Amino acid sequence: MSTKNIEELESLAKNGDVGAIYELGKRYYNGTGVDVNYAKAKGYFEVAAERGSQGSNYYLGKMFYNGNGVSTNHLKAKEYFEKASSADNVFAKYYLGKLYYWGDGVEKDYNKANEYKVTILNKPIYANQRAGLEEFYSLTDFEGVTKDYVGEIQEKVFQEYKGLFGKE
Repeated sequence: MSTKNIEELESLAKNGDVGAIYELGKRYYNGTGVDVNYAKAKGYFEVAAERGSQGSNYYLGKMFYNGNGVSTNHLKAKEYFEKASSADNVFAKYYLGKLYYWGDGVEKDYNKANEYKVTILNKPIYANQRAGLEEFYSLTDFEGVTKDYVGEIQEKVFQEYKGLFGKE
């Protein structure tokens, strides 16, 4: 979907394409090819979430967690993160663990925070596997750190391949 321009995505969205609706939400949330517009992003995410997009639930949770275009509301964020987490969204699980670790809108519960951490780290590609709870839940950009970590792994594999076979 990401290769389509805004006009193409809007046309698909008008025809009910949930992927296009979700992608438009992400574009307006992140400012990809358009100016950041949290109100539009929220509208697209709400429609896509109603139609089953768990990624949209994650972004709505993130909006309420960080106060992006809405008032910060950790309880509402938790509801959205739980929906996304039920579809095994590790980023939503990270934020749920963070809510419990810091006691943001919920009672502090280090055991629950640790359960989320263990669930996340059972997937081998995530960074900070040896971090303590505080260090793990102090990351300001878990997605970015994870993407960087995956990029480092890919680069190491590429270099190893190049060393073994002498070509790209």
